[in-house]
Amino acid sequence: MEVADYKRERSTLIIAVLTLVTVGLSLIVSTGQVLSQQEEAGTQHLILASRSVLQAVDSSLRRNMTTDAQGGATFGAGAAEFFRELEQSGEVLFVGLIDKHGGRVLTSRSSGESGTILFPPDALRTLAQTGEWHGRVGFGLASAYVYGKRIIPGNTGSMSIARAETGEPLPAFLVVGLDMAKHQAIYRKFRQNALFQAAYILGAAVLIWALAMGLIKRREMAGKARQLERFQVKLLDNLPDGLVTIGENGTILAANPAANGILQARGEGLAGKLLDDLPDDILRCLAAPETETAGWRQDSVRGAHLEILSVRMPGSSETDDASRLVIIRDRTQIRTLEKSLSDAEKLAAVGTLAAGVAHEIRNPLSALRGFAQYFAKKFKDRHPEEVYAQTMVREADRLNRVITDLLYLARPRRVTPRLVRLRALVSEVEDLVRFDLDERKVNMVVSLGPEEVWADEDTLKQAVLNLVLNSLDALKETDGGARQVDVASGLAKDGVWLFVRDTANGMTKEQAEQAFEPFYTTKKKGTGLGLALVHKTMRDHGGKAIIDTAPGHGTTVGLFFPDHDDDVADDTNEADAERDS
Repeated sequence: MEVADYKRERSTLIIAVLTLVTVGLSLIVSTGQVLSQQEEAGTQHLILASRSVLQAVDSSLRRNMTTDAQGGATFGAGAAEFFRELEQSGEVLFVGLIDKHGGRVLTSRSSGESGTILFPPDALRTLAQTGEWHGRVGFGLASAYVYGKRIIPGNTGSMSIARAETGEPLPAFLVVGLDMAKHQAIYRKFRQNALFQAAYILGAAVLIWALAMGLIKRREMAGKARQLERFQVKLLDNLPDGLVTIGENGTILAANPAANGILQARGEGLAGKLLDDLPDDILRCLAAPETETAGWRQDSVRGAHLEILSVRMPGSSETDDASRLVIIRDRTQIRTLEKSLSDAEKLAAVGTLAAGVAHEIRNPLSALRGFAQYFAKKFKDRHPEEVYAQTMVREADRLNRVITDLLYLARPRRVTPRLVRLRALVSEVEDLVRFDLDERKVNMVVSLGPEEVWADEDTLKQAVLNLVLNSLDALKETDGGARQVDVASGLAKDGVWLFVRDTANGMTKEQAEQAFEPFYTTKKKGTGLGLALVHKTMRDHGGKAIIDTAPGHGTTVGLFFPDHDDDVADDTNEADAERDS
């Protein structure tokens, strides 16, 4: 039986999930890097632009700035025009001069008034220490990118920006504020596009992953379906019971090998055939039962005892017609075992009877036989007294033989198989019955194939003698025709067959089925123990006895002796050698 590989399914799912997670993380990281790089590029652009503006402003101020009588800074019309041009460009929010405390002393705003610009403390410290700073700050409701740089006093000539209490000019810083609205709008657009592309790629990856998982799942399901189908085929092909599916129109839709074997279907088997085209015995087995609730029924086909169950199966869909499933079980071997068990029980009963009465019968029987022999001698040559006395002796001997047979049937007897020469054994039996053969004008024909068999010689001789005597008794009641008893042997696959045939009237099927039972006989003076003894002898040898007969066609009794075991044969030969020595 095949089992689905669940570990492979789990590993496939884990690999797929890890792949999706890796793709997602890679996409997130790459998108973040692109956005960071774009933001850095925008910042560099703002720095370069602010530096350029700052240098242009510095040059313009140096050209147009003068000092008034109070020491304040004034600009000419050229500076004002330059500031207006900068403001009209839409990118410069302001241009101003501040001191190290952040106080605004000059601005490009339209009011033209001086004021104060507040910077973060770290920005003013950086300006004071390094002379340069740039960064983002809030400017009213707008966001500005500010770049500030110290004005080198040597480059300003006699320009005075402001004075401290000591009268010394204070260091001044020129600052430029660029409007970041346009830059932020471009960055937001870029970020929106980047996120959309990332989401699109991630969605496409998820979709492809889902489709791939669906495909893998379908392939796994298809593989499991094929695996299940192969398992079902193997299961049905190897079932010991026969299964036959029959359609509504009487066509056999399917039949497993066991059904073909049990019903002994020839050629291509049963599948595809119509019930009406089958032999009568097979048709009888596969016919629909009279009622739907009918259970198992018994039948036989060509000597095989069968149990049959017919089950109606509804269609699995609108396109599938209903069908009928027939289950067939071969119970021939079970019947044989049951019969053997029944025979054993009968023999046990006979044994109990024989053991109980043999001693009680034999003691007075010996006395009666002794008195009969006495009277036979006393009334010698006197008729009819001598005849009566001899008849008493013969009947006493016959009764003693019956008791002996009963004891043999009842008691287990260990057989000692050895190589027996059949021709010599059959010749001895023929000598024993020669008088009866001549008296009844019966011809005994011996035609042996294998001339040796492994068996217990004494019990085999008794079995053959019983069979020949039964044949002679049957031929005695036959009128006309050939009167012949044949003894033959044949080689089988795993043993040797010995056959005793006669040309008598034969037996009916019912008689043949009961022939091996103790005390069953059709003869007027028979005891019914002869064939029972033969049957027991063959069971003791591990073989079997069969009867092939029919009214008007004689009877054949076959004895099968299985091949010997080499170890048992060696032990038997050693025992024989020790006994002979």
